Amino acid sequence: MVDKTKLRKVVVVGTGLVGTSYAYALLNQGTVNELVLIDIDQEKAEGEARDLNHGMPFGNPMNIHAGDYRDCHNADLVVLTAGANQKPGETRLDLVTKNAKIFKDIVGKIVDAGFQGIFVVATNPVDILTYVTREVSGFPQERVIGSGTILDTARFRYLLGDYFQVDPRNVHAYIIGEHGDTELLYGVMSKLVVSPSINMQVLRLSTKMMI
Repeated sequence: MVDKTKLRKVVVVGTGLVGTSYAYALLNQGTVNELVLIDIDQEKAEGEARDLNHGMPFGNPMNIHAGDYRDCHNADLVVLTAGANQKPGETRLDLVTKNAKIFKDIVGKIVDAGFQGIFVVATNPVDILTYVTREVSGFPQERVIGSGTILDTARFRYLLGDYFQVDPRNVHAYIIGEHGDTELLYGVMSKLVVSPSINMQVLRLSTKMMI
């Protein structure tokens, strides 16, 4: 039986690798009562929903189904992962024209459905598309969140942890700027919660990586 005390509804737009991975994570975490998948390919959305439902005996009970933009009207969170894929040799910024056009259409339909929740944007180029989402929706900035450089930061922390053989959760390092080719390694502030000697090694390594 679904836990009625949660009263949480999440809509994921785009059932590619990112969208389905996010949906799978929600199923495992059990933090949502209702999960709706939307995709331009309705059959794919329905197939992904069935796969998630078939895994429910090993996860957490929730209402998972394919839907359309009308399902956004009472959603708490809409996660945007739809868009054109990045091709070999193509930068994230090359995707701007294509994905900005896609987002203007998608966000417009979501807002027209009466959505009053929070947007989370994960499609590239994520920084620009987060701005597009805010402009098209008219929502205040605190209700439009982009994934930014969180993935890059996670990779950086893992690599430092692997190099020094420590738990990456004890690594405090950041990638800042855009999620793309001009992002910056904020390595000077990198440190590990282990020992001063290793922290000095991290500082030297991070400085080399920044040069």
